[in-house]
Amino acid sequence: MNEFIRDFAICPICEKEFAYDKVASTAIKVSSYDLDLKPEYRGVNVLLYSMVTCPDCYFTFQESDKNYIYDFINETNKNQIEEFLLKIKMNISLEVDNTSQKSENFFESQILIASNIYSILNLPSEVIKVLIKLSWLYREQKDEEKELGVLYYCAKIIENYYEKFNEDDFILSSFYLGYIYYRFQNKKEAANILDSLIRNYNNPKNQYLKAAKFLRGELN
Repeated sequence: MNEFIRDFAICPICEKEFAYDKVASTAIKVSSYDLDLKPEYRGVNVLLYSMVTCPDCYFTFQESDKNYIYDFINETNKNQIEEFLLKIKMNISLEVDNTSQKSENFFESQILIASNIYSILNLPSEVIKVLIKLSWLYREQKDEEKELGVLYYCAKIIENYYEKFNEDDFILSSFYLGYIYYRFQNKKEAANILDSLIRNYNNPKNQYLKAAKFLRGELN
């Protein structure tokens, strides 16, 4: 069974097509989830292949956004992104690797580039999603100091923007804010956030609401 399939994307900045390896759906096997919904994969670590990078200009984005990211790019932020990517090219020697042999180091670089790009696009909820992936990488590497540093930064973004989020992003960000307080041993504030979330929203299909209820039980 092939664990990867070859797919293609067109960069919305330089408009060049490039190939990347994507984990085949039949190869995605999750054995369990952590409290923050981090999947524990059996076999291929799907996390590493959730980001793709244009080998020509370094534009980096979540693979799941391939068909949607164009909608958020306009002339103004395109120029800002081009300036940002040019600075990277001038200061960093980056060997782009979108293959099945991608390293954790390159994935870390992808996250750092993408978080800046989503920030330029004024998509703070996407910045959070991307940085949460980075915290997961550091957890897998057993580097708690870096993991908590990323989570702390995520909390600051959430606190600055959560009032502007739509309902889905508000639920996601509130769940992660509660989780972050939990990780920093502030169980009282974590409980307050999770109680408010559970009280005000009732969607049995929402994975973050279900996870919030489970996490709230861990605080008792």
